[in-house]
Amino acid sequence: MDLGSFFKLLSDMFFSYIEGLNFYELGIDILLSIGVIIAAKVVIYILRKIIGRFFAASEAPEDEDKRSFIDPRLAATLRALFSNLVGYAVYLIAVLVILQIFNVDVFKVEDLRSAAGKLVQALIIFAVAKALLRIAEVIVDHLFSQVDGGKPIIDQKRAKTLSALLLSVLRYVVYFIAGIMVLQTFGVQTSSILASAGIAGLAVGFGAQNLVKDVISGFFIIFEDQFSVGEYVTVAGITGTVEEIGLRATKLREWTGHLHVIPNGEIGTVKNFERGAILAVITVGIAYEEDIESAIEVVKQTCERLFQEREYILEVPTVLGVDSLSDSSVDLLVTAQSKPGMQWAVQREMRKEIKKDLDAAGIEIPFPRRVVYHRTEEEGKHVTIDTGSPSEDA
Repeated sequence: MDLGSFFKLLSDMFFSYIEGLNFYELGIDILLSIGVIIAAKVVIYILRKIIGRFFAASEAPEDEDKRSFIDPRLAATLRALFSNLVGYAVYLIAVLVILQIFNVDVFKVEDLRSAAGKLVQALIIFAVAKALLRIAEVIVDHLFSQVDGGKPIIDQKRAKTLSALLLSVLRYVVYFIAGIMVLQTFGVQTSSILASAGIAGLAVGFGAQNLVKDVISGFFIIFEDQFSVGEYVTVAGITGTVEEIGLRATKLREWTGHLHVIPNGEIGTVKNFERGAILAVITVGIAYEEDIESAIEVVKQTCERLFQEREYILEVPTVLGVDSLSDSSVDLLVTAQSKPGMQWAVQREMRKEIKKDLDAAGIEIPFPRRVVYHRTEEEGKHVTIDTGSPSEDA
């Protein structure tokens, strides 16, 4: 039946009803309709009270005697779901009863039964899908909130990101399957829809290879916890602090303030400066005329003092010895284990304190030196002039 035939049928029934109109019967029909509406509201109120009492024990976990085996959040979701379904069903029945009172046969009994059966099946499918999603949410929350020795197994930010991603994927899958089942219930051929969706998905996949690559890389970055928000890292040749980790891109801010948005597909090797102790390395130069052992002893004393005074130095710094013989100095290599992110502060502090202690001990940290040979032909003699610094040449 098309739309025009349907409206023509309604108009014919309306005019036939007007021709044989009896105002007494019309008043009775109106009163009966009002009674049906009131009865429907009462039935809905009673049924919702029953549903509320049924799930009340699960929503009050502090009462040990009334605690239910159903999770409180799942119980609240099911209560709201069943309350809405009861309201829709009762109002639908009330409308059909009112139409019957006014002798309006919109549907045949067989059609009504078939449609009602299909509608009930569709409602059951969506109710089951909603319940499954709620159960999945509870399970995912439980998995990502487990603790070991009082500490969460997974970092809170990482757990929130992974749980949201997993629930989003589950939601799309469950609702897609539920929609296909509902269409099949109403006799719609879904095979062509699935074939079209597969072809469209294949086309989108070929056209968005970089996007798919970015999303998959982002998922593994989050899942493997390669770096977290707030950490100082080097990725894709850029060093900075991580401000945001998304499924498609990562935002990195350099120390100069520049913000870089890096597609996750371009992230290969990751250098993380904040996972475990970091080694601070400095080079100290002393003059060739100074005693190396005395200089090393002064540097060691400085390192021991800094370890006692600075909590971000984890171990007593080590003086490894002579690292190189440069143009104007003997270079000593010093290393120190520091807290993550503090290695640069440790290097600056060590340079400053070692310079002060070497000056106090009279050990020279030399300026660059230059030796100049001046040749003269007078009497076949060679004169050598040794200058201590570039400034003396002038």
